[in-house]
Amino acid sequence: MFGPQHLKYIIKYLEGIDFALSQKMRRSYAPDEPALTNELCALLDCKTQEIEKTLSYNLCDLNKDLDSVGDALDFEVSIDTYPHNSSMERYVSQSDFGIILEYENHVLPSTNWSAAYLLQAKKLYRNSKNNEYDKSSRFMSSDTDQHKRIENLNKYLNGHINYILYCPQLLDLTREAQIQMRALHNKNTAQLIYDYGIGLEFRDFLTRNKGINSGVWLTTVDEKPKNLANLHSKSFESALPFTWFIIEHFSQRGFSGAFRGLLQDGPIIARGKGSKNTVVRGIISGDSDIIKKVISEMKEENAPENITIIPKQSITIKVSVGKSLSPDQAQVSFD
Repeated sequence: MFGPQHLKYIIKYLEGIDFALSQKMRRSYAPDEPALTNELCALLDCKTQEIEKTLSYNLCDLNKDLDSVGDALDFEVSIDTYPHNSSMERYVSQSDFGIILEYENHVLPSTNWSAAYLLQAKKLYRNSKNNEYDKSSRFMSSDTDQHKRIENLNKYLNGHINYILYCPQLLDLTREAQIQMRALHNKNTAQLIYDYGIGLEFRDFLTRNKGINSGVWLTTVDEKPKNLANLHSKSFESALPFTWFIIEHFSQRGFSGAFRGLLQDGPIIARGKGSKNTVVRGIISGDSDIIKKVISEMKEENAPENITIIPKQSITIKVSVGKSLSPDQAQVSFD
């Protein structure tokens, strides 16, 4: 898990990803969802970071700083595109992607866990009346039929689907909208208990940065994405910035959780109990047997023929501890 000594480096890295991706939304003609998802994957990819030098603080910089802490914690990111045979192609979505989060502790293997999610991407559109990003800017590519299909699949997968919403950062909204979104953030964050390592770091982050400026958010699929004000009204309840969605997974939390949102009770390892984490990982990795079984069972529940469940690509974020230690010497014995 991340300790307080790691968090400032992790936040710096993830916030850099958010900033670089959100800048694409400032273009006169912002990229569509598949293009933005490709950009996210490229920004997270270590080789692309070295070639394009888009980030001032890249994965190599992050791991150098983590190494300087001295407790052998590594942060790894891999991007994969899985080939699918022709019979599966019609079930592949162009804007969906999968994300797998893994924690591997070679010293304390009993604390290992993994979590997998399918993410449906949506982007924010400018208000057509003034060509600005303001409180009324909408996620217009979201339709009712698609949302119903997502709800059905999410129910089957026990809550392993989220929306990922691409927006400009707060400072690129109209001045009026900046004030309005800040008011929504302040209302929700005022109710949080800033405790444990993650809570204290979040409090310090808000103080240092004068609030949240994030442009990339994850939300539950309880309701269809509507507009900017609706998204920010759920901030830190059922919506989290990409940065804090990742950090929350890798941070030990109290019984009530650091936030009341996407992950609610206890440590993340409790979520995998009785869930369909293995099934979701199979879908993400292109396991044809698992995919066929899911499609068959969904059809029995009257799911539509045009359901798309296979993500085009996946992101795996793996945090490991003690990987450099000898396998036969790494574990701690309490005898």
